Amino acid sequence: MSDDGPHEAPSTDEIDEPAGDDRTTPGEGEVYCRDCGAIIREKAEICPECGVRQQSPGSSMDELIETLTNGENAFVAAVYSAILPGLGQFYNREPAKGAAIVVASFVAMLSVLALVGFVLYPAVWLYAVYDAYVVAEGREPPLEI
Repeated sequence: MSDDGPHEAPSTDEIDEPAGDDRTTPGEGEVYCRDCGAIIREKAEICPECGVRQQSPGSSMDELIETLTNGENAFVAAVYSAILPGLGQFYNREPAKGAAIVVASFVAMLSVLALVGFVLYPAVWLYAVYDAYVVAEGREPPLEI
């Protein structure tokens, strides 16, 4: 066959096909459906293919809950340990260390009666906050319990 000959015009079915049936990458103003992967308009609230509601990134309460429970945010780990020494270690998925710090802080609180706790409890509290922050950040602390 020769390239010089007349070319057949595309049928109207090929021109009017919905966006996303034959294409594999989204065009300008289009994204993939979060559930079925079909190409849909960027501002679509519901996927016309599967009917799943589309949510914009960063607007979900699920993402906030994930951040508060995944053990990867150093600030959240430090705040948890500031509220209750050892809680940040549990957040960092270190239950043995967390339990040890909870027990140590309880003993330090009891030692306030002997006046030793006025120094011991703040030391345990500061270590718990520091350790939770450093471990969540990915660095190992210089002290280990």
